[in-house]
Amino acid sequence: MHETKERLKKWIPLLSVLPFFTGTVGYTLAGERLLDALYFSFSLYFVNLVSDASNPLIEAARWGAALVTTTAVLYALKRVWTRIQWAALCLHPDSVAVYCGQEDQVVFPGKRSGVLYPGREFRPGAKSHIILLETDAASLGFYEAHQKQLEKHRVYIALRELDRGFLRDVPGVVFFDINGAIARLLWKSIRLWQKKTNQFNIVIWGGGHLGQTILNYGLLLNLFSLEQQISYHLTGNTTLYQISHALFRPENGDTISFHDTDSDRAWEAVRQADLVILAEDASAERLQALRTACQTGTVYYYASSEGDEGAYLKFSRLFPFGADQEIYRDPYIRGETLVQAAKEQHYAYLNAETAAAETPDTAWQKLDGFTQWSNISSVDFQEVLRDLSGLELEVLAELEHIRWSRFHTLSGWRFGIPASGENRDIEEKIHKNLLPYKELPPSEKEKDRALIRRILGG
Repeated sequence: MHETKERLKKWIPLLSVLPFFTGTVGYTLAGERLLDALYFSFSLYFVNLVSDASNPLIEAARWGAALVTTTAVLYALKRVWTRIQWAALCLHPDSVAVYCGQEDQVVFPGKRSGVLYPGREFRPGAKSHIILLETDAASLGFYEAHQKQLEKHRVYIALRELDRGFLRDVPGVVFFDINGAIARLLWKSIRLWQKKTNQFNIVIWGGGHLGQTILNYGLLLNLFSLEQQISYHLTGNTTLYQISHALFRPENGDTISFHDTDSDRAWEAVRQADLVILAEDASAERLQALRTACQTGTVYYYASSEGDEGAYLKFSRLFPFGADQEIYRDPYIRGETLVQAAKEQHYAYLNAETAAAETPDTAWQKLDGFTQWSNISSVDFQEVLRDLSGLELEVLAELEHIRWSRFHTLSGWRFGIPASGENRDIEEKIHKNLLPYKELPPSEKEKDRALIRRILGG
């Protein structure tokens, strides 16, 4: 639909001048001088029939010009009315401008007023701005183009390709990860930690950004036993992922294997899989092949919208993911549900160390972006830990440390002792606690235990 509209826009200038050229030819054939023919044709756009000459070409031009003029007037009136509506919506104390395509509408709870969708037309009067364009380059380019006007506003920018863990801090901007939201909702619907086994073979078919993000979130959320053995298989062109995440250490029996698309090893992994995740838009033929090859496992396939082809296939254990409206819900974007919980967790940590005189918000603002995101990851994992509350405290503390270590090594951190004497060096990306749990100093182990106690309310 979007491509059709773009093609029509390219033809509009030609269609608009077509009556002029048609009328010129018609008047010339009727015996008028060329200059008069040009003038008479131009006059048609003002619904002003100057000459009485008539022939089929002139009639076509007369009606065509009137249609162009009427359309232009109606379009202008619509634009004026739209701008008036936008101006009125901006008066709302919590007005928000959402810059996005028609398929990415943000879901606001209840009967929400003060929301406007101006496409790519910047509306400086809105109190906050959500930039949700089709690519990261488009969203960041839009932000750069209006950066000065956005300095005093709250800005939320969607990420589709960039890894949030590698981003530099941008004051006043909150980044939210579309593929990350898809991935976390997927794993929290599958809930491996509630299954009655510690061993899984998982194939993620598609080495693009969505597939890589699903793998990363799986590594951070699927931690439920010190004896677990999850074999992850990622297919596709994964060379850049392997280079970017070369420092990753699982810290337990989990493994990651990489396979070329449609290689014998990839299809053998599918045949032995307990779970296959098709993490790309693919043909119905490929979906059928994956489901047929995965004889005893379950297949999840990415569907960007409801009513996909897979919904009509007669297979058991075949489920879509990715079209969930929670991904674009305002509480997850501007409300920052996880962020608010992370702020409280960080504030509780400060109070445990020393009496914090500041508020949770001010304490949070002092953190660098990576540390903020680390706290958010910790809060996200707490749902898993609560489900595992029957395990011993020491086991839960070790699982949390494994998650913390994985989060850091997935973001390019490694073990190292900073020259400053601090625990970490954020520029060098080294941390002295990136060690197995058993090798941690007692004080660091106690921090993990204290976190578990807070989570479980004990």
